[in-house]
Amino acid sequence: MGALTAAEGLMSVNVKTETQPVLDPFTGRERELWTLPAVLREAAAAQPDKPCVRTVSGDGLTYAEMLDLTERRAAGLTGLGVTKGDRVLLLMDNSIDMIACWFAINLIGAVEVPVNTANRGPSLVHAANNSGARVAIIDANYAGVLDEVADELETLTAVVIRGASDARPKDIVVALEDLDRSPNGAQPVAVSHRDPAAIIYTSGTTGPAKGVVVPHGHMYTFAGHLVEQLRIVEDDVYYICLPMFHANAQFMQVLPCLMTGATVVLADAFSASGWLDDLRACGATVTSLLGVMAQYVFNRPAGPHDTDHGVRRMITIPIPAVIAEEFETRFNTTCVEAYGMTEICLPLYRPMDEPLRPGSCGKALDKWFEVAIVDPETDEPLPDGETGEIVVRPKVPFTTFLGYHAMPDRTVEAWRNLWFHTGDAGRRDSDGYYYFMDRLNDRIRRKGENVTAYDIEVALTELPEVEDCAVIGKPAREGEDDIKAFLVLADDAKAPDLVAVLSHCVKRLPYFAVPRYLEVLDDFPKTSTGKVLKRELRAMDTTPAEWDREQAGWTVKRGVDHLVPLEQK
Repeated sequence: MGALTAAEGLMSVNVKTETQPVLDPFTGRERELWTLPAVLREAAAAQPDKPCVRTVSGDGLTYAEMLDLTERRAAGLTGLGVTKGDRVLLLMDNSIDMIACWFAINLIGAVEVPVNTANRGPSLVHAANNSGARVAIIDANYAGVLDEVADELETLTAVVIRGASDARPKDIVVALEDLDRSPNGAQPVAVSHRDPAAIIYTSGTTGPAKGVVVPHGHMYTFAGHLVEQLRIVEDDVYYICLPMFHANAQFMQVLPCLMTGATVVLADAFSASGWLDDLRACGATVTSLLGVMAQYVFNRPAGPHDTDHGVRRMITIPIPAVIAEEFETRFNTTCVEAYGMTEICLPLYRPMDEPLRPGSCGKALDKWFEVAIVDPETDEPLPDGETGEIVVRPKVPFTTFLGYHAMPDRTVEAWRNLWFHTGDAGRRDSDGYYYFMDRLNDRIRRKGENVTAYDIEVALTELPEVEDCAVIGKPAREGEDDIKAFLVLADDAKAPDLVAVLSHCVKRLPYFAVPRYLEVLDDFPKTSTGKVLKRELRAMDTTPAEWDREQAGWTVKRGVDHLVPLEQK
């Protein structure tokens, strides 16, 4: 899973010890009904007056109101020419409107393409053009960002804007409120579990981000397993502080609530200092955090009210092994680890009632998936205890992704020998428990996001003084990675102004992808075929020539298109 999205890597689900009922969203339900439109209509019919989604401030919609808004918005999209199979780009912050846009797109059989709101320049253009999106729905504060690259957008014909904006990125600009004024709901569209529901972009390492094509059956399975494994019921209140452009927030949080009639409470963003207060104020019983967020919460001073909340379980990606047991005690929870990616759902879970095994991501869901540890060079299976690559394949059709959009070569590479290759190293013990060990490839994870080295390298080589560059991840003090870029200068180029180099990156990259470290080399270590040996660059670690922007007094900040002095952060 960006993942995942947007949900890759280790996960942990925290639950209190009281027994919870186990719901089964699969048995007795035809697969043709494993679709978002079917789930939404059934929920609205069953509990029309039940709160469906509300914000932390209290504004919200019932299930009947959500369906009504979704149908009118879907009719408005149809009026713009959106039909079944068309892709619609979403560039929106967390809001009820963002959720309603997702639902409306799927209601008419179209495909949502939620993109990271931090995307700028090439990464935004790539998602729009690779997906072939015809329409974009954006928050007004991103109109300028889209306008900057409007001439590079090959398929986009209309832009729907939520809020007031002077920027007009395309000739056809429609206000979201006008889209909702259709007096009639959208005409029914036959949607199958086999049809694409979303394209979620997940960062690559040696090329542009890959668009994971998620069919409705895959999306439904993602959510259904969460309902089963977390034992979500209609009385639950799911507090969501992760960004809605990730698969985690959509498929692992919102959709399970629709399946069970539970209530979503949506926050603008995560705040370590306000997290517990939010849980108490909204009456949350379930929540989810990315791994570094759990560490930030844990790093807050412990207090007598740390258990004063109603959360019975929460998902973290991951729960660091060194704090897992103390985290359980401090917040009165039980940590259930799991593992997954946007492409393959979550094939590994720790059984709810078994003791914590710090560092383990659980056992395979054998009813749904085959999971193996193989030699990464030969794909031959390895015995228990040995470390190899985690590979997965489904047992039920249309419960994993359909492929990488418009990238057949990357799809075939990932599915070689009829297994999906995760690129992650792991091992299995003699009890059948799996352990995530490390990454096998060059993937970088920063601030809960998977970062593509390729995009950073493209941005840096746009500078005339940079002949070549190579980007790696360095272990960060707070967990995950910091980003380092090695530069080789063009012939006769003067020593670059490194602040200017990073200022260029801020305008061309998401804030979390801007390197912290820079180092200039005469040349790169390479293979006989000219490939950069990044393992040798990693082995160099810190050298006297390394420049650290934070030590130099600079940082980056979300939504700011220039470097920020550290004291202003």
